[in-house]
Amino acid sequence: MLSRLFFCLSRVFRLASGSAVVAVATIATAQTYPSKPVRIINPYTAGSTGDSIARIVADELKASMGGTFLVESKPGAVGQVGSDYVSKSPADGYTLLVSSSATHSIGPWLTKALPYDALKDFTHIARLVMIPYMLVVKAENAPSTAADFVAEARRKGNMSYGYGSSTAQVAAMAFASSARFPALGVPYKGQPAAVNDLIGGQIQFMMADLSVAAPLVRAGKLKALGVTSTTRSALWPDIPTLSEAGFPENDLVAWVGFAGPPKMPKDVVDRLSAEIVKLGQKPEVRQRFAGLGLDFSPNTFSDHVEFTKSQLNAWGSRIKAAGIQPE
Repeated sequence: MLSRLFFCLSRVFRLASGSAVVAVATIATAQTYPSKPVRIINPYTAGSTGDSIARIVADELKASMGGTFLVESKPGAVGQVGSDYVSKSPADGYTLLVSSSATHSIGPWLTKALPYDALKDFTHIARLVMIPYMLVVKAENAPSTAADFVAEARRKGNMSYGYGSSTAQVAAMAFASSARFPALGVPYKGQPAAVNDLIGGQIQFMMADLSVAAPLVRAGKLKALGVTSTTRSALWPDIPTLSEAGFPENDLVAWVGFAGPPKMPKDVVDRLSAEIVKLGQKPEVRQRFAGLGLDFSPNTFSDHVEFTKSQLNAWGSRIKAAGIQPE
């Protein structure tokens, strides 16, 4: 009887000790992270929107958290190669992903054999930006308005558009469909390459991210005919929304966030999310994003999880309505 009592007490002690070790380890993880370089995987080419965003955040996290944050590009399959790589990486917080609506809102609806589940195979940490699309054409001999462009597209009937992400693909397809003109989509590994061909005349239009199109619009190489946001951009107040231009069904916007492999330590996730939210309160950080034509709009971990779910459903509804089939 006495030996049984000692056995039970010993078991309780071991369980309590184990819990204490787990608690201490968790605290230690939060306090010491990052203790080695953190790799931020950009699933697109260098110079893309995701790459620019990742480098700003990497710089700011290094300043606020210490340690080293390295941006590494792994392009391919419209962001799927890099995303799949992160989904299968160790869930220790040292391999992160520049997630986006391309890889986590649209890819699941456009790809029959997507190598990952957009929700279950990732830890969605925080949103970074919301990005309206800009309808751009070659500046030389460009039409004056979006309506003029559509009239020309209907008349010629041989327009083509380029895209370096699935979100840009859907935005362009939705525009052509709603404006009732035929258009051929040409895929690129990233938007910079597509923009180069647009300037060269190989394609006729794009729905480009503001950060990619803005410098070339300012340089006079591209002309902006409209934006997809519901209100005019504060950074481009002279450019009408496509709704104003007579195409009200074109209100799609993209988003970019931070994600990691599934089942990351909660304390690491909470710390990363909190640090990103703090960045949104710094005018100098917001100015860096504004310089790219982006509005930095971070959200919390719990909000971003729900946001990611809602965006997956929203884009799915739009894709189905446009009659776009997975390939």
